[in-house]
Amino acid sequence: MSAGSSEEPNLTPFIDLFSVLVCFLLMTAAWLQLEALQINIDPSNPDAPAQSQEPPPPPPLNQVKLSVKLYADKVVLSENQAEKAFPNSNNQIDRARVSQALLDWRTKFTEQKDIVLNSEKDVKYGSLISMYDILISSKWPDVAINPN
Repeated sequence: MSAGSSEEPNLTPFIDLFSVLVCFLLMTAAWLQLEALQINIDPSNPDAPAQSQEPPPPPPLNQVKLSVKLYADKVVLSENQAEKAFPNSNNQIDRARVSQALLDWRTKFTEQKDIVLNSEKDVKYGSLISMYDILISSKWPDVAINPN
């Protein structure tokens, strides 16, 4: 190093760090939203409780828990606690009887859209997919699959 020359520090790492920090700040600030609580207070009687403009939420519907349990030797349809079993024939799901029972459920529970498909571990993958196809063809649009 000579006495007359001065070495400048490398500012590239600092610029990189600050550019990342600025991007992080901009991204988080764009998604932050302050929520305001709107209340209506009667100016003539400030001690009275606030009146809400929103209608009360509707009462919860008495939804039925519908599930299909797939075993290696049978299919069990469960409506809350009531169960109905359909034995397999030649290791094949009895499509006609199960489909008819699912269509009966569809007409009985018109507002219900979801159904749970439970499967035992020893059930073949093809049987699971076949049962899923039966559910979809029986007009059950939301099928949740539980492999346990």
